[in-house]
Amino acid sequence: MNWIKKVDYYLWGGSLLFGVLLPVLGIRLPITHAMWVGVVLVIINGCFSVWLGGHLYRTGARWWTLFILPIFFIVAAYVWLPPYTYYFALAYLAITYLSCSLRKQD
Repeated sequence: MNWIKKVDYYLWGGSLLFGVLLPVLGIRLPITHAMWVGVVLVIINGCFSVWLGGHLYRTGARWWTLFILPIFFIVAAYVWLPPYTYYFALAYLAITYLSCSLRKQD
């Protein structure tokens, strides 16, 4: 039961929400694919990646937690999204890493 207290619900829940549910629900919206990619994948998930990097720095999380959002996203992209969205997983990893590492310099 001690491991339940150590689980970071913001990290796991947010990564599940923004990595799987939001992109899958976003393709069901009555908007064009260009707007969907721009709004959901670039703006919303990009902002979440910046926040996640700061959150990981503040909580002192381990290095492997940087990969949780990209792994959730790549699984969702493989199952439900078009093939060109695979590259966004690398972008989210890079943004999260840069957000975390740039805060270490302050």
